[in-house]
Amino acid sequence: MSTLEDIIDSPENLEVKRALAVKMFLFDYKTQDICILLNVSDSFVSKWKIIYENEGASALKVNYQGGTGFLTEAQRIQVIVHIESQSHCSVEELRDYIERQFGVVYQSKQSYYDLLHAAGFSWHQTQAVNPKRDEAEVLRQREVIKKTRVANSA
Repeated sequence: MSTLEDIIDSPENLEVKRALAVKMFLFDYKTQDICILLNVSDSFVSKWKIIYENEGASALKVNYQGGTGFLTEAQRIQVIVHIESQSHCSVEELRDYIERQFGVVYQSKQSYYDLLHAAGFSWHQTQAVNPKRDEAEVLRQREVIKKTRVANSA
């Protein structure tokens, strides 16, 4: 459930937060009160007041449009399908596959982690399931743990 602070601090509301800070300042609210109400710093209020005075209301808008990805959406889907078809896929294997197929090498491993995650893998465990998992052994071990807990709590 969202709180008022969650809604106010939401990135989607950044432009509104800037405009409210400026408007409240123009209506003679104390900077300290603005900071408390909007969960911002006094430098935030000061910065956007100055920008508004120098450049107008349009300067309060968020201008960042985001960058384009290295892989197209179709290529990304192809990579995810490739990962899903593997029983095991390490970050290094994924990097080599993407470089071979698309000529792309990411600077950050996070991009590879994101692709593995999208395919249901993780960089911690690069297999969807543990091939050595013995369900009977798991259940037996759980019973041992339960018995140990009961004995220790008594």
